Amino acid sequence: MSKIANMLNMLQILKDKKIHSLASLAEDIEVSERMIRQYKTELEQAGIYLKSYTGKYGGYQLYENSNFLKIENEVKEKMYIIMREAISKKNKIKIKYESVNSGLTERIIHPAELFLYIDKWYIGAFCELRNEIRLFKLDNIKKYEVLNEVYLDKTTIKK
Repeated sequence: MSKIANMLNMLQILKDKKIHSLASLAEDIEVSERMIRQYKTELEQAGIYLKSYTGKYGGYQLYENSNFLKIENEVKEKMYIIMREAISKKNKIKIKYESVNSGLTERIIHPAELFLYIDKWYIGAFCELRNEIRLFKLDNIKKYEVLNEVYLDKTTIKK
């Protein structure tokens, strides 16, 4: 997975506010403990701070007042998990998406990355309808279905 995806996965794990050892984080994300330390440094540079504990029961913990991974409700959290799984398996997703400009449209997307921007979750994906890479706010996805069809890493954009 990409570095950003790994850091998001690390934050998702730390969301429970418990102390997680470097070894367990590294095992869960499938990277080295050195990479976990690097991710912590980069997250702190982005303003997301983790508490560090040393010793036998040491590790990292997300600060109590951190609302970085605030997902509004269980439905959105379920959608996040399903989208993340579709990204890892490279499944196409059929969505009904409501945008300000186009209204409600049905699209098939090739999801690539999930990210949080100003307390809202987005998915970056290739959109077959528009034949280009687009950002979709999870709040605006009214209905979704993960398809069994997979996509290739390098999608050709038709001119």
